[in-house]
Amino acid sequence: MRIALSNASPLQIQMAEAFTNRHKARFDEYEVTINLKAQRLEKLEGFSLSAKRSGAKVEATIGLTLEHSLRYALNALRKWLETKESTIELMDGPDFPVRGVVEGFYGKPWSHAQKLKGIEFFADYNMNTYFLAPKDDPLQRFNWRSPFTPEYLDTTQELIERGKIHGIDFVLCVSPGLSVEYSNEADVDAVVHRFKQLTDLGSTHFGMLWDDIAWEMQHDSDNAKFASTAAAHAHFTNRVWEKLITYNQKARLTVCPMSYSGRGNEPYLVDLGRELNSRINLMWTGRSICSEYLDIADAVVFERNALRPALYWDNFPVNDGGLQVNLHIGPVRGREKGLHRYSSGLLSNPMLQFEASLIPISTIGEYLWNSEKYNPEESWERALINLFPDVEDRDALRRFFRTSMGTLVGGDPAPDLRQIFRAGVSAWRAGDMPKAAQVFRVEGEAILANCKYLQDSNFSYPAIITEIQPWLVKYQAGGETLVGLAEILLTCSYDSSKMIITGPIDAPTKLRALAENLDNVKKNLFGDQIVGPLHELAAELQTYSL
Repeated sequence: MRIALSNASPLQIQMAEAFTNRHKARFDEYEVTINLKAQRLEKLEGFSLSAKRSGAKVEATIGLTLEHSLRYALNALRKWLETKESTIELMDGPDFPVRGVVEGFYGKPWSHAQKLKGIEFFADYNMNTYFLAPKDDPLQRFNWRSPFTPEYLDTTQELIERGKIHGIDFVLCVSPGLSVEYSNEADVDAVVHRFKQLTDLGSTHFGMLWDDIAWEMQHDSDNAKFASTAAAHAHFTNRVWEKLITYNQKARLTVCPMSYSGRGNEPYLVDLGRELNSRINLMWTGRSICSEYLDIADAVVFERNALRPALYWDNFPVNDGGLQVNLHIGPVRGREKGLHRYSSGLLSNPMLQFEASLIPISTIGEYLWNSEKYNPEESWERALINLFPDVEDRDALRRFFRTSMGTLVGGDPAPDLRQIFRAGVSAWRAGDMPKAAQVFRVEGEAILANCKYLQDSNFSYPAIITEIQPWLVKYQAGGETLVGLAEILLTCSYDSSKMIITGPIDAPTKLRALAENLDNVKKNLFGDQIVGPLHELAAELQTYSL
């Protein structure tokens, strides 16, 4: 793809070039001429797009209010080029003002290369923000008083600049709560100095996080000065803000409060909201730390008490801490349509596995752009097509992923396997043991063959295979378990007069051994589809077997 722009700013020329380089492989044959015009649109980050094509020649006019919205218009142009339509007339814009990712998990942070790749990927889904807030980065939580080193600033500048040419606001955070003295102006200045360093690199948005710290203030000077921790947080944050805005008039500041989940009416939150400068954003995770749903009713309660709409820190698809046995690969669910009317934005906290996170993040991007039209299943399928162009390899991944579709936000963990068990269990309940055995054997062998295919050295996407390898061990164990179940069913019989299943005396022990072997692989797949029926059949055979 070659793009010629007229009436473009220097940044927009860079954006078009970066976009072209990213998507050159798919659209190399097109020559696109774009005329940009200033246009007042209903949505601030919106755009209008009028285009026609004749063969490889494309002529387009794009109307924008904001400079960086060009990236969203280019995304729409790309999607249109994937169709067979000869013209397009479109006016579009986002629902949520802040849309993006907060790398805020415990564990090994994403690599610098992954962050750079992530920025470009997030932009493909019309996101505009990337918060860097990994809990185990010493510079963020433990050594926060020290200025950023030249080496750290060099890599950060690359991230900021990559963000600008893709329409992504790269935001660094400071978490001083483990050791801060709230009444000490030197600590205020330490945070401000870091934000000044980032300002000099081109940053305009900054984060200060008070999450996951002790409720009690640690210093006598603070206990003497402040009536509550909320008062201390508000005072310290306001002082940082006052000094920052003097240095950087375009600055924005987002705060994660110490109490960041619940009903939205906690005393700490009420006190903090009342005293905090009204221009400062407050993060919130919803009812729970990992909320199954985010709805308008709770958002209204939060806004009334915090005196500002919530900027959601959405802990999906995160899998740190005790969640590391899970692979949250399914689409985002349980986020209400129209939530953007009562929110200043939403940031997704992803998994430790970068490549795997891109699948649910794709669906989050589509929800944030247009919550009314968002369809989880359709969005998830589009994500797979975009990420894995090779059809056979994509189909193999899909079969695996659909054993881990249940997420923090609901959904059936293994919808396809559920149908297998419905058929198999129905067969053994009807007394047809050979048929039941055949159902489970076919599925077990299919899983084993798919597992082998995914781990072949010629597989197209080795990076994601490396990430999901521990779950592939579980996947293989599941296939072996189903084959084992089939073998046991063939040793059983059905007593039609008593309507019971009987079998060898050792059958219950063998079934429980299958379940135990599967459970010994400490990663979660399949939901309860396999282990539950195994124990059910074992209990029945224990009662009636000879």
